[in-house]
Amino acid sequence: MQGQGDGYRPEDRGRRAGDGGNTPDGVRDWQKNTWFGPVPTDMNPFEEPESAPELKDSRSENVNRHEGQFWDTADPSSQGYGARPARTEPSAGKHEIKAASPVKTTKKRGGGRIFLAAVLALAVILAVLRFAVFSVREIQVTGNDRIPASEIIRISGIRTGDNILFLDENKVEQRIASDYRLQFRYMLRHLPRTVVISVREREACCWLTYCGILYEMDKNRMVLRESENPEERPEDLVEVKGLDIRSNTIVGQEMVLGNETQRVIFSELFLEMKVLGCTAEISEADISNTDSILLATRDGYTVSLGNRENLHAKLRSMLMVRQKLQQMQLSGGTISVINPETPIYTP
Repeated sequence: MQGQGDGYRPEDRGRRAGDGGNTPDGVRDWQKNTWFGPVPTDMNPFEEPESAPELKDSRSENVNRHEGQFWDTADPSSQGYGARPARTEPSAGKHEIKAASPVKTTKKRGGGRIFLAAVLALAVILAVLRFAVFSVREIQVTGNDRIPASEIIRISGIRTGDNILFLDENKVEQRIASDYRLQFRYMLRHLPRTVVISVREREACCWLTYCGILYEMDKNRMVLRESENPEERPEDLVEVKGLDIRSNTIVGQEMVLGNETQRVIFSELFLEMKVLGCTAEISEADISNTDSILLATRDGYTVSLGNRENLHAKLRSMLMVRQKLQQMQLSGGTISVINPETPIYTP
Protein backbone atom coordinates (compact mmCIF):
# COMPACT_ATOMS: atom_id res chain seq x y z
CA MET A 1 0.00 0.00 0.00
CA GLN A 2 1.38 3.28 -0.99
CA GLY A 3 1.21 6.25 1.22
CA GLN A 4 1.30 9.90 0.66
CA GLY A 5 5.01 9.89 0.73
CA ASP A 6 5.10 7.61 -2.25
CA GLY A 7 3.91 10.28 -4.66
CA TYR A 8 0.25 10.01 -3.95
CA ARG A 9 -1.77 13.08 -4.88
CA PRO A 10 -5.45 13.63 -4.12
CA GLU A 11 -6.23 14.64 -7.73
CA ASP A 12 -5.17 11.19 -8.85
CA ARG A 13 -8.09 9.52 -7.19
CA GLY A 14 -10.53 7.92 -9.58
CA ARG A 15 -8.07 7.73 -12.40
CA ARG A 16 -7.36 4.53 -14.22
CA ALA A 17 -4.04 2.94 -14.50
CA GLY A 18 -2.28 4.06 -17.59
CA ASP A 19 -3.76 7.52 -17.40
CA GLY A 20 -0.41 8.94 -16.91
CA GLY A 21 0.82 12.13 -18.27
CA ASN A 22 -2.07 14.06 -16.84
CA THR A 23 -2.08 17.76 -17.58
CA PRO A 24 -3.38 20.49 -15.39
CA ASP A 25 -6.38 21.09 -17.74
CA GLY A 26 -7.65 17.59 -17.03
CA VAL A 27 -6.93 16.20 -20.48
CA ARG A 28 -5.51 12.71 -20.53
CA ASP A 29 -2.67 11.67 -22.74
CA TRP A 30 -4.82 9.49 -24.93
CA GLN A 31 -7.20 12.39 -25.47
CA LYS A 32 -4.56 14.76 -26.72
CA ASN A 33 -4.74 15.92 -30.36
CA THR A 34 -8.43 14.88 -30.53
CA TRP A 35 -11.06 17.55 -31.20
CA PHE A 36 -14.65 17.01 -30.19
CA GLY A 37 -15.89 20.57 -30.14
CA PRO A 38 -17.63 22.43 -33.00
CA VAL A 39 -15.76 24.36 -35.64
CA PRO A 40 -15.73 28.02 -34.74
CA THR A 41 -18.70 29.70 -36.35
CA ASP A 42 -16.67 32.62 -37.61
CA MET A 43 -14.60 30.38 -39.87
CA ASN A 44 -15.67 29.04 -43.31
CA PRO A 45 -13.75 26.10 -44.74
CA PHE A 46 -14.87 27.07 -48.25
CA GLU A 47 -13.27 30.49 -48.13
CA GLU A 48 -9.79 30.78 -49.46
CA PRO A 49 -7.13 32.95 -47.91
CA GLU A 50 -6.62 36.38 -49.35
CA SER A 51 -3.30 35.19 -50.70
CA ALA A 52 -5.10 32.96 -53.27
CA PRO A 53 -8.03 34.99 -54.76
CA GLU A 54 -7.75 33.06 -58.04
CA LEU A 55 -9.33 30.07 -56.31
CA LYS A 56 -12.49 32.08 -55.69
CA ASP A 57 -12.80 32.91 -59.39
CA SER A 58 -12.87 29.22 -60.28
CA ARG A 59 -15.58 28.42 -57.74
CA SER A 60 -19.33 28.79 -58.11
CA GLU A 61 -20.82 32.14 -57.26
CA ASN A 62 -23.28 30.31 -55.01
CA VAL A 63 -20.38 29.23 -52.81
CA ASN A 64 -18.90 32.72 -52.71
CA ARG A 65 -22.27 34.29 -51.83
CA HIS A 66 -23.21 31.49 -49.39
CA GLU A 67 -26.30 30.72 -51.44
CA GLY A 68 -27.79 27.40 -52.40
CA GLN A 69 -29.21 24.29 -50.78
CA PHE A 70 -26.06 23.60 -48.71
CA TRP A 71 -26.21 26.98 -46.98
CA ASP A 72 -29.98 27.16 -46.64
CA THR A 73 -30.56 23.69 -45.16
CA ALA A 74 -29.36 22.61 -41.74
CA ASP A 75 -28.24 19.00 -41.27
CA PRO A 76 -29.16 17.91 -37.70
CA SER A 77 -26.86 14.88 -37.91
CA SER A 78 -23.73 16.99 -38.28
CA GLN A 79 -22.16 19.64 -36.20
CA GLY A 80 -22.50 22.20 -38.96
CA TYR A 81 -19.07 22.75 -40.43
CA GLY A 82 -20.03 26.28 -41.10
CA ALA A 83 -23.63 25.57 -42.30
CA ARG A 84 -26.05 28.33 -41.50
CA PRO A 85 -29.35 27.64 -39.74
CA ALA A 86 -32.24 26.84 -42.09
CA ARG A 87 -34.42 29.79 -42.98
CA THR A 88 -37.62 29.66 -41.03
CA GLU A 89 -39.51 32.17 -43.21
CA PRO A 90 -39.93 31.97 -46.97
CA SER A 91 -38.38 34.65 -49.08
CA ALA A 92 -40.50 37.49 -50.40
CA GLY A 93 -40.39 36.12 -53.95
CA LYS A 94 -41.57 32.66 -52.96
CA HIS A 95 -44.30 34.09 -50.75
CA GLU A 96 -45.59 36.24 -53.64
CA ILE A 97 -45.69 33.27 -56.05
CA LYS A 98 -47.65 31.08 -53.64
CA ALA A 99 -50.07 33.87 -52.86
CA ALA A 100 -50.55 34.86 -56.50
CA SER A 101 -51.35 31.37 -57.83
CA PRO A 102 -54.90 31.14 -56.41
CA VAL A 103 -55.64 34.67 -57.59
CA LYS A 104 -54.60 33.85 -61.18
CA THR A 105 -56.69 30.69 -61.17
CA THR A 106 -59.68 32.64 -59.93
CA LYS A 107 -59.19 35.28 -62.62
CA LYS A 108 -58.95 32.62 -65.34
CA ARG A 109 -62.08 30.91 -64.15
CA GLY A 110 -63.89 34.22 -63.89
CA GLY A 111 -62.78 35.20 -67.41
CA GLY A 112 -63.98 31.88 -68.82
CA ARG A 113 -67.37 32.31 -67.22
CA ILE A 114 -67.70 35.82 -68.61
CA PHE A 115 -66.76 34.62 -72.10
CA LEU A 116 -69.24 31.74 -71.93
CA ALA A 117 -71.98 34.09 -70.75
CA ALA A 118 -71.21 36.48 -73.63
CA VAL A 119 -71.38 33.64 -76.17
CA LEU A 120 -74.72 32.47 -74.80
CA ALA A 121 -76.10 36.00 -74.83
CA LEU A 122 -74.98 36.48 -78.43
CA ALA A 123 -76.59 33.18 -79.42
CA VAL A 124 -79.86 34.25 -77.82
CA ILE A 125 -79.77 37.61 -79.60
CA LEU A 126 -79.08 35.96 -82.97
CA ALA A 127 -81.89 33.49 -82.41
CA VAL A 128 -84.30 36.30 -81.61
CA LEU A 129 -83.24 38.23 -84.71
CA ARG A 130 -83.44 35.10 -86.83
CA PHE A 131 -86.80 33.71 -85.75
CA ALA A 132 -88.65 36.73 -84.40
CA VAL A 133 -87.50 40.14 -85.59
CA PHE A 134 -86.31 39.54 -89.20
CA SER A 135 -88.64 36.66 -90.01
CA VAL A 136 -90.76 36.92 -93.18
CA ARG A 137 -94.42 37.36 -92.28
CA GLU A 138 -95.89 38.92 -95.44
CA ILE A 139 -95.15 38.32 -99.15
CA GLN A 140 -96.63 40.69 -101.72
CA VAL A 141 -96.73 40.16 -105.51
CA THR A 142 -97.07 42.91 -108.11
CA GLY A 143 -97.34 42.81 -111.91
CA ASN A 144 -99.43 39.65 -112.14
CA ASP A 145 -102.77 39.52 -113.93
CA ARG A 146 -103.82 36.00 -114.88
CA ILE A 147 -101.51 34.00 -112.60
CA PRO A 148 -102.55 33.98 -108.90
CA ALA A 149 -100.17 35.56 -106.38
CA SER A 150 -100.12 32.34 -104.32
CA GLU A 151 -98.75 30.42 -107.29
CA ILE A 152 -96.05 33.03 -107.93
CA ILE A 153 -95.02 32.90 -104.25
CA ARG A 154 -94.79 29.12 -104.48
CA ILE A 155 -92.60 29.39 -107.59
CA SER A 156 -90.32 31.98 -105.93
CA GLY A 157 -89.47 29.58 -103.09
CA ILE A 158 -89.93 32.24 -100.38
CA ARG A 159 -91.82 31.03 -97.33
CA THR A 160 -93.08 32.71 -94.21
CA GLY A 161 -90.56 32.24 -91.43
CA ASP A 162 -87.53 32.66 -93.67
CA ASN A 163 -84.91 35.16 -92.57
CA ILE A 164 -85.52 38.26 -94.65
CA LEU A 165 -81.84 39.27 -94.51
CA PHE A 166 -80.61 35.99 -95.99
CA LEU A 167 -82.96 35.81 -98.98
CA ASP A 168 -80.98 35.28 -102.19
CA GLU A 169 -82.47 37.48 -104.93
CA ASN A 170 -80.53 35.66 -107.65
CA LYS A 171 -82.07 32.33 -106.69
CA VAL A 172 -85.54 33.89 -106.54
CA GLU A 173 -85.02 35.29 -110.05
CA GLN A 174 -83.87 31.90 -111.36
CA ARG A 175 -86.91 30.13 -109.92
CA ILE A 176 -89.35 32.63 -111.39
CA ALA A 177 -87.59 32.65 -114.77
CA SER A 178 -87.91 28.87 -114.86
CA ASP A 179 -91.65 29.37 -115.42
CA TYR A 180 -92.06 30.39 -119.06
CA ARG A 181 -95.15 32.45 -118.20
CA LEU A 182 -93.26 34.86 -115.95
CA GLN A 183 -90.45 37.39 -116.15
CA PHE A 184 -88.68 38.55 -112.99
CA ARG A 185 -88.43 42.30 -112.42
CA TYR A 186 -87.14 42.87 -108.88
CA MET A 187 -87.47 41.92 -105.22
CA LEU A 188 -87.77 44.40 -102.35
CA ARG A 189 -87.28 43.91 -98.61
CA HIS A 190 -89.39 46.09 -96.32
CA LEU A 191 -87.70 45.40 -93.01
CA PRO A 192 -88.32 43.73 -90.79
CA ARG A 193 -90.98 41.32 -92.13
CA THR A 194 -92.32 42.14 -95.62
CA VAL A 195 -91.05 41.00 -99.05
CA VAL A 196 -92.31 42.35 -102.39
CA ILE A 197 -91.87 40.32 -105.59
CA SER A 198 -92.42 42.19 -108.84
CA VAL A 199 -93.00 40.12 -111.97
CA ARG A 200 -94.20 40.58 -115.50
CA GLU A 201 -96.47 38.05 -117.09
CA ARG A 202 -95.59 37.08 -120.62
CA GLU A 203 -98.33 38.31 -122.87
CA ALA A 204 -99.18 36.67 -126.17
CA CYS A 205 -99.08 39.27 -128.93
CA CYS A 206 -99.23 37.14 -132.08
CA TRP A 207 -100.03 33.74 -133.47
CA LEU A 208 -99.08 31.65 -136.48
CA THR A 209 -99.81 28.28 -138.02
CA TYR A 210 -96.93 25.87 -138.61
CA CYS A 211 -97.35 22.29 -139.81
CA GLY A 212 -101.07 22.49 -139.07
CA ILE A 213 -100.56 23.55 -135.41
CA LEU A 214 -101.51 26.96 -134.06
CA TYR A 215 -98.89 28.63 -131.82
CA GLU A 216 -99.29 31.72 -129.66
CA MET A 217 -96.11 33.74 -128.90
CA ASP A 218 -95.02 36.86 -127.07
CA LYS A 219 -92.81 39.63 -128.48
CA ASN A 220 -89.71 37.53 -127.71
CA ARG A 221 -91.05 34.54 -129.72
CA MET A 222 -91.67 32.55 -126.55
CA VAL A 223 -94.28 29.89 -127.32
CA LEU A 224 -97.03 30.26 -124.71
CA ARG A 225 -99.71 27.98 -126.11
CA GLU A 226 -100.28 25.54 -128.91
CA SER A 227 -103.43 24.03 -130.38
CA GLU A 228 -104.07 21.41 -132.99
CA ASN A 229 -107.32 23.12 -133.89
CA PRO A 230 -106.49 25.92 -136.38
CA GLU A 231 -110.00 27.30 -135.99
CA GLU A 232 -109.11 28.57 -132.50
CA ARG A 233 -107.77 31.82 -133.87
CA PRO A 234 -107.41 34.44 -131.17
CA GLU A 235 -109.26 37.54 -132.38
CA ASP A 236 -107.22 40.03 -130.32
CA LEU A 237 -103.76 38.86 -131.48
CA VAL A 238 -101.75 39.63 -134.62
CA GLU A 239 -101.35 36.85 -137.15
CA VAL A 240 -97.74 36.61 -138.37
CA LYS A 241 -96.99 35.34 -141.84
CA GLY A 242 -93.84 34.50 -143.74
CA LEU A 243 -91.53 33.46 -140.86
CA ASP A 244 -88.68 31.08 -141.66
CA ILE A 245 -89.14 28.70 -138.70
CA ARG A 246 -86.34 26.30 -137.90
CA SER A 247 -86.96 24.73 -134.48
CA ASN A 248 -88.22 25.04 -130.88
CA THR A 249 -91.91 24.95 -131.62
CA ILE A 250 -92.50 23.79 -128.03
CA VAL A 251 -94.41 25.54 -125.27
CA GLY A 252 -91.97 27.26 -122.94
CA GLN A 253 -89.22 27.76 -125.56
CA GLU A 254 -88.33 30.60 -127.90
CA MET A 255 -89.04 29.77 -131.51
CA VAL A 256 -85.85 29.77 -133.58
CA LEU A 257 -85.89 31.52 -136.97
CA GLY A 258 -83.59 30.75 -139.85
CA ASN A 259 -83.49 34.35 -141.09
CA GLU A 260 -81.60 36.77 -138.86
CA THR A 261 -83.18 39.83 -140.48
CA GLN A 262 -86.63 38.44 -139.79
CA ARG A 263 -85.67 37.89 -136.15
CA VAL A 264 -84.65 41.55 -135.78
CA ILE A 265 -87.76 42.82 -137.60
CA PHE A 266 -90.04 40.64 -135.45
CA SER A 267 -88.55 41.92 -132.16
CA GLU A 268 -88.47 45.61 -133.18
CA LEU A 269 -91.90 45.63 -134.81
CA PHE A 270 -93.81 44.16 -131.88
CA LEU A 271 -91.83 46.24 -129.39
CA GLU A 272 -92.72 49.49 -131.20
CA MET A 273 -96.35 48.47 -131.54
CA LYS A 274 -96.49 47.80 -127.78
CA VAL A 275 -94.88 51.16 -127.01
CA LEU A 276 -97.36 53.01 -129.26
CA GLY A 277 -100.26 50.93 -127.98
CA CYS A 278 -101.48 49.87 -131.41
CA THR A 279 -101.04 46.10 -131.25
CA ALA A 280 -104.77 45.54 -130.79
CA GLU A 281 -105.47 47.58 -133.98
CA ILE A 282 -103.29 45.37 -136.21
CA SER A 283 -104.72 42.11 -137.45
CA GLU A 284 -101.88 40.83 -139.61
CA ALA A 285 -98.11 41.29 -140.15
CA ASP A 286 -96.41 39.85 -143.22
CA ILE A 287 -92.61 39.90 -143.05
CA SER A 288 -91.90 37.29 -145.69
CA ASN A 289 -90.16 40.06 -147.67
CA THR A 290 -87.84 41.89 -145.30
CA ASP A 291 -87.63 44.89 -147.68
CA SER A 292 -91.40 45.26 -147.92
CA ILE A 293 -93.11 44.76 -144.58
CA LEU A 294 -96.89 44.79 -144.78
CA LEU A 295 -99.47 45.32 -142.05
CA ALA A 296 -103.24 45.00 -142.12
CA THR A 297 -105.46 46.96 -139.72
CA ARG A 298 -108.73 45.68 -138.31
CA ASP A 299 -110.66 48.46 -140.00
CA GLY A 300 -109.52 47.45 -143.49
CA TYR A 301 -106.34 49.45 -144.26
CA THR A 302 -103.19 47.94 -145.74
CA VAL A 303 -99.99 49.59 -144.51
CA SER A 304 -96.69 49.44 -146.42
CA LEU A 305 -93.67 49.98 -144.13
CA GLY A 306 -90.84 49.18 -146.53
CA ASN A 307 -87.70 47.88 -144.70
CA ARG A 308 -86.95 47.87 -140.98
CA GLU A 309 -85.51 51.40 -140.87
CA ASN A 310 -87.34 53.97 -138.71
CA LEU A 311 -90.11 51.62 -137.67
CA HIS A 312 -91.16 53.89 -134.82
CA ALA A 313 -91.61 56.93 -137.11
CA LYS A 314 -93.41 54.84 -139.74
CA LEU A 315 -95.90 53.45 -137.26
CA ARG A 316 -96.63 56.90 -135.81
CA SER A 317 -97.19 58.27 -139.32
CA MET A 318 -99.56 55.38 -140.06
CA LEU A 319 -101.60 56.09 -136.91
CA MET A 320 -101.92 59.78 -137.73
CA VAL A 321 -102.95 59.14 -141.34
CA ARG A 322 -105.44 56.50 -140.29
CA GLN A 323 -107.02 58.86 -137.77
CA LYS A 324 -107.33 61.56 -140.44
CA LEU A 325 -108.91 59.12 -142.91
CA GLN A 326 -111.45 58.07 -140.31
CA GLN A 327 -112.38 61.71 -139.79
CA MET A 328 -112.82 61.99 -143.56
CA GLN A 329 -114.91 58.82 -143.48
CA LEU A 330 -112.61 57.06 -145.87
CA SER A 331 -112.26 53.35 -145.27
CA GLY A 332 -110.11 50.74 -146.92
CA GLY A 333 -107.20 51.37 -149.21
CA THR A 334 -103.41 51.42 -148.81
CA ILE A 335 -101.30 53.70 -146.63
CA SER A 336 -97.65 53.95 -147.62
CA VAL A 337 -95.34 55.23 -144.90
CA ILE A 338 -92.07 54.19 -146.49
CA ASN A 339 -91.21 57.87 -146.12
CA PRO A 340 -92.90 58.66 -142.81
CA GLU A 341 -92.74 62.45 -143.38
CA THR A 342 -94.73 62.21 -146.66
CA PRO A 343 -97.24 59.38 -146.30
CA ILE A 344 -99.33 58.39 -149.30
CA TYR A 345 -102.89 57.13 -149.24
CA THR A 346 -104.30 55.08 -152.10
CA PRO A 347 -108.06 54.27 -151.98
